[in-house]
Amino acid sequence: MGSRPPSAVAAVYERRQHFQNPKRPNLPRATLLAAIAACAFALGAQAQPAPSPAQSPVASIAHSAGSAPRARKIKAVDADNHTVVLNRPGLITLVLGTSEDSQDAARAAGKSVYPLQGRPDFQLVVVVDLRNSIASWVPSIVVTKMRSNLDEEATELKPYFLKNGNKSNPRYAQHVVPDFTGTICPQLGWTDGSDVLRGILFGVDGREITRWDKIDDMAKLQTDVRAAVQALIDADKAKAAALAKTQGTKLIQPSGAHPPLLPPMTNIDSN
Repeated sequence: MGSRPPSAVAAVYERRQHFQNPKRPNLPRATLLAAIAACAFALGAQAQPAPSPAQSPVASIAHSAGSAPRARKIKAVDADNHTVVLNRPGLITLVLGTSEDSQDAARAAGKSVYPLQGRPDFQLVVVVDLRNSIASWVPSIVVTKMRSNLDEEATELKPYFLKNGNKSNPRYAQHVVPDFTGTICPQLGWTDGSDVLRGILFGVDGREITRWDKIDDMAKLQTDVRAAVQALIDADKAKAAALAKTQGTKLIQPSGAHPPLLPPMTNIDSN
């Protein structure tokens, strides 16, 4: 076998000995620096790992989507002392932010989505901002009144539950969250109080679809929320159709998790 060529480190050492030997002629400084730089480059090339195959744009996007953090769950305790997730995954959630000054608007907005109540893919949560209210002095009385109002509204909701194929008690699906201390509103981006009705619509992934800084058009609110739910219905139908095509059958019924929409409410106002 032939002798092994000197390593890059050995080459640097030999050159250093050569330049330090007074019996040998000195090379120009530029030549010395160039030699050291060349050896350093050789060392770096030996240590550098082999490049990985180029990643396609599609794979890059898929990697980013897969590594994206999940939406943080926003939790609150409602008037029934139940913990509710305001952006619950798997549901279209309408969160209404109201105060003592916008109670009438909140009631009108709630009625605008009555036809959606009882669906397996929708929930309504009302957050009542009581941070700067005298109601914060007597929270027990306020909560008792909220529960009484919910009991009455449950009777109005029952027909819509039944039409949506839901035979359970509507009272268990009602969520009103009193925020006496300001622990919930800031999490929703409502850092300051307001005398108008506000709202946020969350998607099935728990992320915000849209928000309203002022809700005064209940028909428009109803249209926007119904459109989000209809998108789930359409996606479910498309999935069933694709499955039927794959299996070679004429028809596969949708999953049932997204039933057809009931007719919308009419003559909605905040008076």
